[in-house]
Amino acid sequence: MLWMACGVAVAMLFSCSTTRNSAKMSGLDRLPPPSELFATLDSIVNEGWQLYYSERVNWIASDLVLEKFDMDAIGGSVTWKPNDSVWAAVVYDSGAKNCIFEYRYNFVSNQEESMDVPRPISSLEQTEINRKKRMIEQAVDKYADSLYFANQSFGSPNIDIVRINSKLTRLYFLQGTIKPDVIPFGNDYSIDFDEKLEPVAFRKYHRSLIATQTKTEDGGKVETIMHSHLKDNPFITPTDICNFLLYRPEDLTMFFVYSTAYKCKFAYSYSLNQIITVTD
Repeated sequence: MLWMACGVAVAMLFSCSTTRNSAKMSGLDRLPPPSELFATLDSIVNEGWQLYYSERVNWIASDLVLEKFDMDAIGGSVTWKPNDSVWAAVVYDSGAKNCIFEYRYNFVSNQEESMDVPRPISSLEQTEINRKKRMIEQAVDKYADSLYFANQSFGSPNIDIVRINSKLTRLYFLQGTIKPDVIPFGNDYSIDFDEKLEPVAFRKYHRSLIATQTKTEDGGKVETIMHSHLKDNPFITPTDICNFLLYRPEDLTMFFVYSTAYKCKFAYSYSLNQIITVTD
């Protein structure tokens, strides 16, 4: 699922290359070398899917647990990746001592499992709970003035944590929505934490909310959706891919981002599961 078909990407990339001008290079001419570009785009796709799995698992667990428990019985939750192929959501009681519900999704085998028999929180789960609390506290304390979201009538922000490697963990703030037929691109941020859980980098992916309609005013199907990125975010972002996967209608399989840095469009294709480079 997560591999890029590099041969297809190469063909598309070079089929839309432009003629070089010795006096002035176009943005497309400044693209990284193919091997570097493919690695970058592949990494973005992989991270976008991991972010999506985290969000989706949390959505499903939230819906399921509220069918079985009152809000007063719930103390909180943490969504984490216990191994290389599984995302899990653990919901704990108000005393933060016991797991009262767990949902697991294996994205390799596509198997899912729900458990609603109370049990003590494991030491690994407690570590993840403590990590989440500390990261959110530090993120809000340091970057609250830089975080902007829509009002509650549009939707609340969502928080996700993706482990990039053994030394880097990324905390995401994503704009959610309760509006139908809308993909909420924008209002998305990330804070990177080192192995000591100290914040080391802050990133704002879009300047504002881009509430993209997936139906026309008369209820018809939207064929193409696109937004643009400033030079500090030249490629499609993992947050773009995540929210596209979360909110897209089934028949919408591609979206475009115009890169002002490279003066070309990047497209994420769901059917190919890759980012391709296109020009008009």
